[in-house]
Amino acid sequence: MNSNIRFFIIIIVSVIGILYIPLKLIILNNNLTPIQGSLIEVKKSGTRIPFYRFRISDYSNVFYNGGTGFLSNFKSDREILYNKNDKKITFFINKNDTSRIKKGKDIKYIGLQKKNILIDLFYYQFSQLGKLPFFMFCILMMCLNAYGIYTFKMRIFEVLILLYLFYGILILIL
Repeated sequence: MNSNIRFFIIIIVSVIGILYIPLKLIILNNNLTPIQGSLIEVKKSGTRIPFYRFRISDYSNVFYNGGTGFLSNFKSDREILYNKNDKKITFFINKNDTSRIKKGKDIKYIGLQKKNILIDLFYYQFSQLGKLPFFMFCILMMCLNAYGIYTFKMRIFEVLILLYLFYGILILIL
């Protein structure tokens, strides 16, 4: 295979890997359906980073968000659910979950009062165990870029290795 083709393949795969999570979050953001209603009941979990389950007046479903990672500390769900005067809330669910509304099943909500949508989308897509394959992909991409350094002796591969190292550690921490 021509060395220019190998060079461009490594660069393209590296850029696609870096853009995977942001593009996935944008696609999920475009796949949301708004739900509105009045709060009936709110229950707090007993976990270290609490999450909330609630019911609204128009639906028999229990809505929850189990995002219990580090970013959940920055969410304002508690203030919204417990301190609302009118108890009217707006949140989003995935369009794929709209069929579950009529069945009364538990549904994961995203972005209470249009706040924290990106945090909720991240935890909706990537569970704690689901982050491990992406971290392994980051290690694989660092090896591929190390091959690029050895073969092509270009500084861009060093930058991509550092970017993937930072990206992989960040994914595991969050």
